[in-house]
Amino acid sequence: MIDPGKLKSSELNIALQDLEESSVIELENMLISELIAKKCIRLHGRFEEVLEFAGRTNYKIRLRQPNKTVWSISFKDCRESIRKVLRLGTTTIFGEEQNSRAEKKDQLDHHTTLLLNVLPKQEYEIRSFIGNLVVHPNWGIGKLVRINENGNIEVEFKDRTVRLKPDFIKLKLA
Repeated sequence: MIDPGKLKSSELNIALQDLEESSVIELENMLISELIAKKCIRLHGRFEEVLEFAGRTNYKIRLRQPNKTVWSISFKDCRESIRKVLRLGTTTIFGEEQNSRAEKKDQLDHHTTLLLNVLPKQEYEIRSFIGNLVVHPNWGIGKLVRINENGNIEVEFKDRTVRLKPDFIKLKLA
């Protein structure tokens, strides 16, 4: 959940544009720094895996698992995956396996999930809009649940969950 003090405007479109790209770049830099600094990282939680940093080019990150596979993830795919986590919530990479079709299509592939698990859950949560309070002129105050790939916002109000365009709601700053 983004700290309301960081927001310059209560307009969701403006706030999303201002902070999302900088948050994605910041998380990507933290991820690369962590990999370069530690070279070998043990993942805890859902994955009991060890990741080894195998190198970096201008276009991709190479990783390997001891006695298993070597794979690479392009920076473009990495950025898109981080953006997806910020828009859908941390259950995308830290949650248990979901069963419904809608939730399955939101899941990332196994290798990308392993890479994004290098950073702690809190790093994603403090840069995500998920959980922020929003105000709608008719329905009052609600909690932002997710932002889908089309830019529609899913908001949970007291008695209903609705999907709205970002122009119809404002972020609650105080």
